[in-house]
Amino acid sequence: MTRSRFVPALGVLALGIASVVSAQSFQHAGPVLPRASAAAPDGGLPPCGPTSITQSSSQTVTPGSVACNTGSPNFYTTENSYWRAFTLTDSGINGAYAICAVSIGVEVAVANSGGGGTQPLDVRLYTSDTAFPGGTLTQIGTASIGVADQNGTILVIPVAAQAPAGSELVVEIHIPDGTTAGNEFFIGSNAALQTGTSYISAGSCGVTTPTPTGDIGAPDMHIVMNVIGQELNATPAALAVDTTGAGNQNGVLEIGETATIQPSWTNATANTFVLDGTVTEFSGAAGPFYVVDDGNASYGVLAGGATADCTSATADCFAVHISGARPAQHFDAQLTEQPTPSLLTAPVPILPAKVWTLHVGESFEDVPTDYQFYRFIETIFHNGITGGCAGGADYCPDNNVTRAQMAVFLLKSKYGSAYAPPGCTGTIFTDVPCTGGIFDPWIEDLYAKSITGGCGGGLYCPGDPVTRAQMAVFLLKTEHGPGVKLPACTGTIFLDVTCSGIFDQWIEALYNEGITGGCGSGNYCPGNPNTRGQMAVFLTKTFALQLYGP
Repeated sequence: MTRSRFVPALGVLALGIASVVSAQSFQHAGPVLPRASAAAPDGGLPPCGPTSITQSSSQTVTPGSVACNTGSPNFYTTENSYWRAFTLTDSGINGAYAICAVSIGVEVAVANSGGGGTQPLDVRLYTSDTAFPGGTLTQIGTASIGVADQNGTILVIPVAAQAPAGSELVVEIHIPDGTTAGNEFFIGSNAALQTGTSYISAGSCGVTTPTPTGDIGAPDMHIVMNVIGQELNATPAALAVDTTGAGNQNGVLEIGETATIQPSWTNATANTFVLDGTVTEFSGAAGPFYVVDDGNASYGVLAGGATADCTSATADCFAVHISGARPAQHFDAQLTEQPTPSLLTAPVPILPAKVWTLHVGESFEDVPTDYQFYRFIETIFHNGITGGCAGGADYCPDNNVTRAQMAVFLLKSKYGSAYAPPGCTGTIFTDVPCTGGIFDPWIEDLYAKSITGGCGGGLYCPGDPVTRAQMAVFLLKTEHGPGVKLPACTGTIFLDVTCSGIFDQWIEALYNEGITGGCGSGNYCPGNPNTRGQMAVFLTKTFALQLYGP
């Protein structure tokens, strides 16, 4: 079989590309030998997929490829490189990309003047620091193979590399000079739609940098090239601290203890990979010393969509400690983790680092680390729900929560620590005159949001303690809105909640949401006042407040 020959040397000069060297020029393929075998495309599909990225709308190889070669009668090809650049996010890959192969079309490959054997081909993978062909290329992988004689095929070339998340992946197919050996290689192409530019470079034809194929007189030479691999992407899911290991295991990091740091990560792809983590920095406010006792963690093998924490997966987690004087009442440290998903035996960090915020406990002098509500009090303090009592040094955990304080607790828990209520009017409750009371605007805002109607008789009773029964209504109306629909009361949950009181339905709903288990012995104690320690638990559970988290 023969194919007509086109010599675009004059076109090359007319387009302003560098002059053709010697007698070599970009030309179409010469005579095409039959394929050595009618077998399937060489190499087969590697098992590491399943993600293939391409800029070719068709995988069919048609006549039309050109290469720098010696021309008739031999068409031996000189050194040629074919290029494509893939922006990972444009290809739907948001994480890192573990590459296992590149596949290309082959219009014709003839080795050793048709005498059999193979000819060399190199695939080189790079990342670019700016839009290709500009910028600097950093090589991340390479492979060399011998190409048997063939035509009209798709050739699969195994090559291993990892491209970082968000990077531009550049692929070079390099054909060494084959004029001495008598080699002929023309990459496969077609004129079908392509979503990116095909590039070629060939020093013997004066094209020393990657240049669009259209600029050398081959506008319909759209190179068939694909990259096969697997997306690796993990997202932070949760964080536990000091629940195992050498610390006191109260769930809070304190100065002076070596605490286990236990992140969780989610595999955000459908693929499976191994995930490890490394601490790259542990720091905080000036004064204390920040020490990493164990800077490595392993999350094992994560299946697609799975979440794993280092404790459950491998029991290999980070450990840190802080020493020195406390620099402030509210004190957070920062631990930077570099997650490393991999399919390779020697992976490199390729995902964005995660900075975990580590709250440091013992914030209040009157709340010891073994107090039953300690972690919950630290949680609402960390979230800016409370500043404590008695000037802030103490929390007063056993004091009753007043109805005035409850208004602030609820609205900050619902809307965030920066929330501020509208101005006070003094026209709603006769005992909320707006004459300087710090809670008055919060109380009126609670009324405006239909969370409270007061305590009766046009009053709010701001100084009264909040009973556990009243607290159920406050919490659920703030959480779900004043129109919340509740299940019917059953009278089967608490011995002292018999469905004969106006709050009983709300109390049972609070239990059903997992917010309360009662006060003990099968009771709820609806008439008891709510302490500030207990309120910290109710707020944390109702509004899903986190002390440590993503």
